[in-house]
Amino acid sequence: MPCRLLPCLLPLALLLPGCSEDAHVDHVGHGHEASGDSHGGAEVHGQDERGFVFLDPQHPAHPNWADIGDLELGETATATVRMRNVEDHPITIDTVLAGCSCTTPSIAAITTSGERLVGDARASSRVLVVPPQAVVELVLHVDSRLSPARNKDKLVVVRLTTDDEHDPYLSIELRMKVTSAFQCLPAELDLQRIPRNGGALGRVDIASIGDSGRRLLDVLEPSPEIGATLAEANAMGVSSVWSLHVTLRPPLPLGSQERIVRLATSHESGVGEGRPYEIKVRWTATEDVEVSPARMLFLRDGALGRELARTELFARLAGQAIAITGASIEGPGTQGLIVQIEPASPVSDGRASRWRITVDPGAGVQLGKLEGRVIVTTDDATYARIEIPIAHR
Repeated sequence: MPCRLLPCLLPLALLLPGCSEDAHVDHVGHGHEASGDSHGGAEVHGQDERGFVFLDPQHPAHPNWADIGDLELGETATATVRMRNVEDHPITIDTVLAGCSCTTPSIAAITTSGERLVGDARASSRVLVVPPQAVVELVLHVDSRLSPARNKDKLVVVRLTTDDEHDPYLSIELRMKVTSAFQCLPAELDLQRIPRNGGALGRVDIASIGDSGRRLLDVLEPSPEIGATLAEANAMGVSSVWSLHVTLRPPLPLGSQERIVRLATSHESGVGEGRPYEIKVRWTATEDVEVSPARMLFLRDGALGRELARTELFARLAGQAIAITGASIEGPGTQGLIVQIEPASPVSDGRASRWRITVDPGAGVQLGKLEGRVIVTTDDATYARIEIPIAHR
């Protein structure tokens, strides 16, 4: 009986997608154990003439390996793994999962008549039905910008599940190394929530890595909404350091935004033109006076033992403060509820930059279904009346 446990445990382990920075970890290419052939010799995984057989592998002893070598940060690359269905019946590939967001699979099969069948690698089932003797082409697209590991060996495991009894689980090991001559701290500039008419300022520092002698030169392609300047700072030991200052110019469109600031670089030894270095800038532009969360829902307060609905009102412009002149609630099921207002920041002349808004039904009150709105009035002409949805299910 114990010998029957292995086929159950091994698929569970192989189902888990993996991403490793160690390029020397070996994984089994097939879902079954290696075993001797009928003549007692050892089989090479993926070459046992059952299920899928790898064609023209880069590493004959490890046919499920693919190696794209070194990629400079910003480069893209592809690796193609080819497999033949050597069975006399179709095999369905159910799922294809890559262990890192930097790698995107695409898949197709070429039949014996030359017809190309395109699968959907994003599907959660029945990615591709592979006819007998058809050749599967699994293309792995790599975007080095999305790799979290830099300047070290990286392994991405791509898992395939099938309905074949011999190859129910397949793993492809994709090996690479993403290199970068620079390191940005923090890795990207997140300006978070900012008022649409206020703009924002931010800064990141970039240090050189290693002894390539490459340098940052200037800002490329400035955009109308983003101002950016690059300045070399004091050196840290033998490394050069630059500071990138970013300015967001109002007015800004509402919502979450993302832009790339591209910096010109030199080639090695500080001469020539190298690949641009990219830094991501992100932010969320809000109204100058914002309610967050925008919808009030009743949640249980452990200390009070009853449900409360809470939100806050923010005056986000620098130096801005407002006074709340009134608050009420209306809508079905809201009768008898009271709106409580209190400042959450220092008050001057009745004004504050942040206010807490709470709806408390009171002890012993059983809330039913309600759908209404809290109405807040302020002394700000632009935001004189603010309506906040409130609900209880």
